[in-house]
Amino acid sequence: MRWNWPGIVMICCCVAGPLCEAAQPAPDASATTDITDEVLVRGTRLRELKAAIVAAEDRFYVRYNELNKVDAFDIECATDAHTGTKLKQRRCLTRLQLEARARNALETLQMFQEQDLELTGRPPTTDPEAVWLAHFDDYRDNMLYLLKMNPDLRRLASESENAQKRYDAEHRRRLKGRLMLVE
Repeated sequence: MRWNWPGIVMICCCVAGPLCEAAQPAPDASATTDITDEVLVRGTRLRELKAAIVAAEDRFYVRYNELNKVDAFDIECATDAHTGTKLKQRRCLTRLQLEARARNALETLQMFQEQDLELTGRPPTTDPEAVWLAHFDDYRDNMLYLLKMNPDLRRLASESENAQKRYDAEHRRRLKGRLMLVE
């Protein structure tokens, strides 16, 4: 009698199947596991944590600007990209800094226009950093006074700081063990 391969395979499966099941241990009644229908994963995205920082900072700056009596020290925030890049950054500057930058830009523009007319073209006389440094002590004293006198402003500053700490902790946790190059 001649055996063909499909028949041999069928016979082996019929004989080996029950043997394999017998070799398995019997399920233990005490080791039953519950089967869940769904898995719930909770986490916060870094961009959500960053948005919480921005929202906390905005609340602080709005309240600070309400309490602040010196208009030059009011803080304004804007999101823009440096010239030559598409990466946007949030910048919060005092009105004093913004006005000094605007004066510097206007003086620079005038210098280039005068050079085009073959005039001497005076360089800008307004240095935004020098203007800021000249008024920084007054700004700091004003900020510290407002923080000291207003518990609501201190609470908002604390919220902003806590939001930054949550972001930093999550960022460190996600980058743990990875090599980071810092400029």
